[in-house]
Amino acid sequence: MVEELPLIDEFEKIQKLKSDLEKREENIRNKIIELAKQKNTDILLGTNKKCSIKPYQKVIYPEDKSILVELIKKKGLYEMFSSVNYLKLGPKIIKNEVDPEIIKLTSKKTAYRLSLLNK
Repeated sequence: MVEELPLIDEFEKIQKLKSDLEKREENIRNKIIELAKQKNTDILLGTNKKCSIKPYQKVIYPEDKSILVELIKKKGLYEMFSSVNYLKLGPKIIKNEVDPEIIKLTSKKTAYRLSLLNK
């Protein structure tokens, strides 16, 4: 019990630091983008690195994708744009709920997921 306390506490601290760093990174990213726009440039210089700022188009899909999927199917494009859902396939392989030929093409190993919970 005593040996686990510092490990769990340190893990909690790292998780919090990681979250804080991600928020700081996003804030700094936004400031860099704004500065690049103000200076009308796509390169900003730091002490040791230069930062390239390139805008790009990002597709925003509707929250309910069923209409989009149906239209893609009607247009005969579904095979071109569909892919295997490995998040759904994995558990089926572990439970031997898919064809043995498919299972033979894969291997299994033990992995660990850690979650912090309030006491």
